[in-house]
Amino acid sequence: MLTAAIVTAAVLGVAKVARDWLILRQVRAAMDAGTPQDRVRIGMRLAEALGGGPSGPAPEQPGGEAVTPPR
Repeated sequence: MLTAAIVTAAVLGVAKVARDWLILRQVRAAMDAGTPQDRVRIGMRLAEALGGGPSGPAPEQPGGEAVTPPR
């Protein structure tokens, strides 16, 4: 019974690592293909998803237009 619990925990751990790796691969591809505004949005959404909140005011664009994350 203990062996089954250990094997189950190991399988679930490997599955989580694989899922996280796939998500990060997609985020990296989106960052590489995106515009600077897209990168800001992706970074802000990723920070929120990881448990962080907005770290301050939204960064301003060169034209003075603030980038805000979509809701």
